[in-house]
Amino acid sequence: MRLSRLVGLLVTAAVVVGVLVASSAAAVMAPRTVALHLTVNGSGTLRVPGHPAFTCHASPTRAHCRRTFQVREGQRIVLRESPASGWKLWKWSGLACHGSAASCSLRVKARRFGFVTASFLPPGDRLNPYPLGAPANLRGGGWQVKVNSATLEATAAVDAVVMNGQPANSPPPPGAQYTLVNVSMTYVGSGSSSLQNYIFGWIRAEGHKNAPYPNYCIPPGTDLGSVDQVFSGQTVTGNLCFEIASNDTASLLLNGGDDEVTGLPVWFALR
Repeated sequence: MRLSRLVGLLVTAAVVVGVLVASSAAAVMAPRTVALHLTVNGSGTLRVPGHPAFTCHASPTRAHCRRTFQVREGQRIVLRESPASGWKLWKWSGLACHGSAASCSLRVKARRFGFVTASFLPPGDRLNPYPLGAPANLRGGGWQVKVNSATLEATAAVDAVVMNGQPANSPPPPGAQYTLVNVSMTYVGSGSSSLQNYIFGWIRAEGHKNAPYPNYCIPPGTDLGSVDQVFSGQTVTGNLCFEIASNDTASLLLNGGDDEVTGLPVWFALR
């Protein structure tokens, strides 16, 4: 009896030791997790493998969103971005995420700060201008602006404009040229408003190298700068004429005024 009890105790002890060892090994082998802190500036979605999509919608009262995920330590993951309609990824920042590619591959380590930010630009930003044909409502008197086309080198066409038998414009000085922009303007306010006041008070062409250019010269065709009262719902299409520095051609954009919601300048592409 004593021998059998001794054997039983030894077997029980072995089982207990085995369980403890297995539990300890499992604890050692269990994957550790690391906090990955994500921030979205603007409107867009980030996708983290194994987790629900993280979506942020910017508004006048909220410019960014933050979320924390637990990811396996040492595992390489790929973050993928998807901007909201009209928005554009500007840049990644934090950890190994840089540049403006649609995805970012990184390996999060316990001793590093797990912070990643994806910054999106709204439509109409200078780095994300409205494309040709895209309308935008602006607060400068209740107007909707749409750029239809642009002729960046239009000096010959502008020099050929004649009024009362005489050239309507002087030739541009050396290093300068004329640019024509065809625009549709719709008045979306109530009653009526002066398009002339909007054209000369708000609209500018602008490049990276020089000061903004006002609507300056008389264009061929319909001159939007000569149109006065426009009634609610009415659309007028015509040309704007700018004398620009030739070295601004590659970066030239149209500044249509301020957005009616944010009050920030709204930019239109000219190509």
